Amino acid sequence: MLGRILPYLNGLVTVSGNSLKIIKETKTNGTLIFREIPYQTAKNMMVKYHYSHKWNTSFGLVNIGVFRDGTLLGAAVFGNLMNPNSYKKLNPDFDKENVVELNRLWIDDELGYNAETTLIGASFKIIKKLYPYIYTIQSFADGRLGCGTIYKAANFKYYGHSNSVFLQDINSKELFHKVPLENTKRPTGFLNKNRLYLDNKLRAFKVKTYRYIYCLNKTKEILLPELPYPPYEKGMTDTVFTHSENLLARLSVMYKLIGDDEYANKALKLINPSNLNYVLEQAHTNPSIKWFCESYLKNPRNLIDLKKLPKLTPQQLKLL
Repeated sequence: MLGRILPYLNGLVTVSGNSLKIIKETKTNGTLIFREIPYQTAKNMMVKYHYSHKWNTSFGLVNIGVFRDGTLLGAAVFGNLMNPNSYKKLNPDFDKENVVELNRLWIDDELGYNAETTLIGASFKIIKKLYPYIYTIQSFADGRLGCGTIYKAANFKYYGHSNSVFLQDINSKELFHKVPLENTKRPTGFLNKNRLYLDNKLRAFKVKTYRYIYCLNKTKEILLPELPYPPYEKGMTDTVFTHSENLLARLSVMYKLIGDDEYANKALKLINPSNLNYVLEQAHTNPSIKWFCESYLKNPRNLIDLKKLPKLTPQQLKLL
């Protein structure tokens, strides 16, 4: 079935079943085709080619690829919000499914001028057609690379910046956001990254993160105050990153529960002795620790992930 071919702004839209394809003639890049691509295809592309080389489990709800002459040359990846409940601040009438984030965008250098904004625009048209319950696209510009010029070109509105803390493994040079070191709901990353923290192998940076929002449904209002686009700026500055004693106590308890006494004790040593009994008591009654004990550790698949953590001895692995 060839499907229906409809005029769609500057291109053609081919509709077949639940799929949709946009064909666009461009002056500099020739004939481009935009359509959804499989999750794994998008993940493989971003891990290999995107500057971060990372993929989060919240990514990949919608993945739009750009093709020329049958070759996939880039993709836009949309997923759940990194801060799951932040949609309420945009509009209290929104539901979680109404807001997604543009998590990753990568295009091969083979495509030239305006390719990024063309991909973003085509992606929005596909999302509006196939996912009408998505009202709003949110994205964040990484201040290490700039302040988000691409979002201005794509007609996003600007809603200010925050200072984010990134950490770098001083040996591997891997750079990552501080969130994995604080999120007890993702135990594998939490325990793994905090080994670096406890071994004093992390360097901390402060980076501006710029927030941009685009409304697909123009009848929906964003209640945050819109601001003028920021002046161009990029870079990062050294900062100090330390855990609270409460988090160190939870970290110690979780290491203890998987039989890693070495790192459990390293976490305890960073707590003021006069506060130790109190924060450990709080940790043992913390909902995240209760969930870790009563739910997470009882799932065999999770135990497999925990066994992949480095530095566990065979004896410790048996305890899992």
